[in-house]
Amino acid sequence: MRGLANLTSQAYNSSMPDPLLNTPAQWQHLLPQPDARSHKYNRGYVLIQGGYPITGAARLAALAAARAGAGMTAIAVPDSALPIYASQCLSIMVKPYTQPDELYALIADQRVSACLIGPGAGVSEQTLATTLNMLASGKPVVIDADAISGLNGQVDLLKNNIQSTCVLTPHDGEFVRLFGQRPDESLPTRLKQAHEAARLSQAIVLLKGAHTIIANPDGRLIVNDNAPATLATAGAGDVLAGMITSLLAQSMPAFEACAAATWLHGAAASLFGVGLIADDLPGLIPAALRSAMATPAAN
Repeated sequence: MRGLANLTSQAYNSSMPDPLLNTPAQWQHLLPQPDARSHKYNRGYVLIQGGYPITGAARLAALAAARAGAGMTAIAVPDSALPIYASQCLSIMVKPYTQPDELYALIADQRVSACLIGPGAGVSEQTLATTLNMLASGKPVVIDADAISGLNGQVDLLKNNIQSTCVLTPHDGEFVRLFGQRPDESLPTRLKQAHEAARLSQAIVLLKGAHTIIANPDGRLIVNDNAPATLATAGAGDVLAGMITSLLAQSMPAFEACAAATWLHGAAASLFGVGLIADDLPGLIPAALRSAMATPAAN
């Protein structure tokens, strides 16, 4: 903790609190725990917008959401993409639609407890419209990848449409497309940028990188440093987005859910080691969860 504070001390001002280092002690007591009364609906129902022709990203996110504990996970897909998704998904439900109104009805389903949009969605007017519909639903929403790029600098539009928890998961390129400023390489400056982005958008901003920063609109900051270099692989971010959405669907507090998913993501990658691809990550999430639960709690 002190090392982190020393590293970032020049970034602080009266409106920016010291960041915490992400460890299981921060959130392990809040991890969802099924019990004898649990059933698939009260364990959380995740709905993911599935893209076409890029279909792998949403499937990776869905598998990660299920492995992170969601009782039900579904992907809403254009009717033309149904054969591709249905042939690859077993425990994941695939829900086809032909018109936007049918997609919006899936989002409005009262059983759905959290939504994810972005992985493989494509940057389009329809992706933006679906993002705004998810936000208007009043359910927690994770906005990732193409859905962040689709907002294209419209921070006020985002802020004015948030009705519940909203999490943004940009890498540097997506951050600059939404907020108009490229994140700096230095951790102190990145902290200030993420802090300001969360304040402006009133969303939790999870700025991905070697040190992932999680910034809450109320000013809280967490820095995650357990990600191995092997996570620099296509699809890894989709897995992280699915994990966050799963924990939100299970009613874990949003800031801690982001911190937990980020740490677990890094721990899962470390369990595999060299040669990691994103497909490997969902199956490693249970072992990472066991590791987190076995870590001694803070006194």
